[in-house]
Amino acid sequence: MSDVFEVRPAGPDESPDRNRASERPPSSVPNATASTPSDRSGLPSPIDYLVSATRSHQIVMLGDQRGVSQHLDMVAEAITPLHHAGVSNLVWEFTNSRRQGDLDELCQSPTWNRRLAVALFVDLMGAAFGYEQYIGVLHAVWQHNQNRPDGWPPFRVVAAGLPSYVEDPDLLDGRSAGETELRDWWLGGHYRDVTAAHMANIITTEVLRTGERAVVYADAARTNTRLVEHIDGRPIVAPGVLLSNWMGEGIARIVFHGAIDDNSALERVEELVAASPDPESRFGLSLAKSTLGNVRVHDVRGMADGRLGPFDLAELADGYLFIVPRGDWTPVSLAEDLLGPDTLRAAERRYRALDPRDTPFSQEELESVRHEGLVAVQEQWPDAPHANVDAEPKKRRLRRR
Repeated sequence: MSDVFEVRPAGPDESPDRNRASERPPSSVPNATASTPSDRSGLPSPIDYLVSATRSHQIVMLGDQRGVSQHLDMVAEAITPLHHAGVSNLVWEFTNSRRQGDLDELCQSPTWNRRLAVALFVDLMGAAFGYEQYIGVLHAVWQHNQNRPDGWPPFRVVAAGLPSYVEDPDLLDGRSAGETELRDWWLGGHYRDVTAAHMANIITTEVLRTGERAVVYADAARTNTRLVEHIDGRPIVAPGVLLSNWMGEGIARIVFHGAIDDNSALERVEELVAASPDPESRFGLSLAKSTLGNVRVHDVRGMADGRLGPFDLAELADGYLFIVPRGDWTPVSLAEDLLGPDTLRAAERRYRALDPRDTPFSQEELESVRHEGLVAVQEQWPDAPHANVDAEPKKRRLRRR
C-alpha cells in the first residue's frame, strides 16, 4: 500500500509518532481550506462532497466544461483537503506526459518557476489554451507541497496529455495538419480513441499500480464512465469507460454544472436550485438519490450501459457540483506572459503546422489568435438564459471539431 494512506488519521493500534501530522484536524494544518455548509443546510460544499467521494472510490473522474474560471478556482482550493483525505494525485490532460519530470520538478521544487509552468502549456498546445487559472492550479499544488506537514509525501500532478504529431511544420510540406490527417487531439478522427487509451494507461501506471488514489480533472467527454457517446455516427471511447470496465465500483464520475451539454436539462437544474429552500448556493450531491438525478437529458447522443438515450442525469454521472449558474460564469483569462523569448518560437511552429504559410507568424498575430481562441471557448459553452441568439457568429481560428 502506498505511503500516502498514512495521511489518514492513525488507528488505535498505530504509532502516534508515525502519524502525528495526520492527527491534526485539517483546520490546524497550514493552508487547509475550511469549506463547510451552513448549519441549516443538508448539502455539503462542493469540496466536501468531492473529498467524500474519494473516500469510497479509488478514482474520481471530474468532468468540466472548458474555460469556466470558478470551476478551476475550486479545483485549486480542493488540493489541500484532498491530500488530507489521502488522495495523492491530480491527473489532468493539460500537460503532455512526456514532460512528467518537468511537472514533478515544478510542483515539488523549493521555489516556484512560472516560466517552466508556462513552457508546459506551450508544449501542450502551442499558442492556444494558455490560461492563468490552469497555471493557478499548478501553483496551488506547489504551495500546498511547501506547507505540507513533515513526513507527508508530496501531492503530485500526473500529466495525461498525448503529444501531437503535427508540431513541426517542415514535416508537412506546406500543408495543414488537417489536410494530411495528422490531427491534433481536438480535431477528432481516430485520435480521440488513441488519447483515451493513453490516458487510461497513464492512470493505471501512475496511480492504480502504486495503490494510490486520484482525482482526474478533464473535459467532460473524457470522464464518461457509463456513457459511450456517438459523434458523427461513430462510438467514441472515453478513458473513464475503459477504466470502469476494469474497476467497476472503484471509479466514480462527478460533473460540474454545465459539463453535460443539454440546455433544457441545465435550465431545469437551475430552476430546481433556485426553488430549493436550502440556503446553500454552492454544493455537491449524489445524483442517485436526489431530485436533480431525475432531470431528463435529451441532447446527449450515445448509449449508457448498453441503452440508447434519452437519459436521466443519474444515468450519466454519480455526483454533481454546482458552483454558479451559467449566467454567472466568468471565462478564464489569458496568461499575459505566455509568448516570451523562451516560448515564442515553439508556439509559432505549433500554430504554423495548423495554419501553414511560408513566413512565420509574428507575436502580434499569435496574440490575436489567442484572443480569438478564448472567444471560441466561450462560444462552446451551453447557452445561458436570455442569450442573444441573433448575434452574428464570430470567426473561429482555433476550434474544436
